[in-house]
Amino acid sequence: MRQLGGHHAALLDADSAHAPASVTFVQFYDPLGTRGGRVRFEALLRHIGQRLPACPLLRSRLLRVPLGIDRPYWVDDADFDLEYHVRHIALPAPGDWPQFCAQAARIHARPLDLGRPPWEVVLVEGLDSIAGLPRGSFALLTRIHRAAADLDGGMALVQALHDRVARPRRRAPPEPWLPQPAPRPARLAAQAAVRAAAS
Repeated sequence: MRQLGGHHAALLDADSAHAPASVTFVQFYDPLGTRGGRVRFEALLRHIGQRLPACPLLRSRLLRVPLGIDRPYWVDDADFDLEYHVRHIALPAPGDWPQFCAQAARIHARPLDLGRPPWEVVLVEGLDSIAGLPRGSFALLTRIHRAAADLDGGMALVQALHDRVARPRRRAPPEPWLPQPAPRPARLAAQAAVRAAAS
């Protein structure tokens, strides 16, 4: 359990349906070096699942203090579901740049569910009419709430999902993850009262 700092709590408070406080990173990929020349959604799910231990925050959700008397906390999401956070779409033909930009804007404008870990990755295929991209290219839109990561933290997420070398060593399977139970609301309220008295 980790409490949000003042800056990140302010970003959370600033979030609204019309102005989501999230950042979206867009990356394009040439599938040439992949097996079969194509990335499968199941392979992307496995890949991200193996990288989750490098970013523990990806399995954390926000827990608000009763009556909002203190800043929220990050706690393990006992109901974490990777498939909720990783999605797959394809642009309809012709799959050109204006279509991609419109789809990316729609994804970015959608509010993140703050009852779950506030991030998502969307695999976008069907980009064959975008000039300069090789046939079969795809994009990843990686979106994270600013309360979870400032721009540097967001880049740490992007870096955790990628390898720095063309042929990385095979990774050991991740160890089973056991979420820590969230504290009870009464405990959070008591901690908030102690903090308020101390300040």
